[in-house]
Amino acid sequence: MPRIASFLLCAVFAAAAGESRPETFVIQASRDGHDATVKIPVGAVAAFSANSAVALTDYADRQVEAMRLCGDVRIHVIGTPAPIQINADRVVLELTADEAPARIDGMARPNRQRRSANVILDDHQTQTFVGNVVFTMQTSSGAMQIKADRIERVAGLPAGA
Repeated sequence: MPRIASFLLCAVFAAAAGESRPETFVIQASRDGHDATVKIPVGAVAAFSANSAVALTDYADRQVEAMRLCGDVRIHVIGTPAPIQINADRVVLELTADEAPARIDGMARPNRQRRSANVILDDHQTQTFVGNVVFTMQTSSGAMQIKADRIERVAGLPAGA
């Protein structure tokens, strides 16, 4: 009976994830020692893990709960057209309050924006962004943002690809 329950649980997760794998952002360590920052509304975080986590109690913005995550960091984000996975070795995670999807002058806010000094096309699914990289993406809980010196982005692939 436990095998059937495990199979059903896996089937439910596969169905919930749809037919695509998550879009993955790999945050590479900065050469100058600056931490990358990942700012996410609490409701968009499905799960996160790291080898160590330290709460940043005297953080500059009192409206944000911040922590430094180190060692095999994984953050799973939901509330976007495809799930997002963030992998890193060291980041500052800023958890913000959820907000209703914003509208500006009756128009929906752009779903995705990016800024980078240089973009390297590794292949048709992978891009590396270098130099003051900022990704801003809209989730159903509000805007999330990734800031780093170097980010590798792997587009989600259809299952079985």
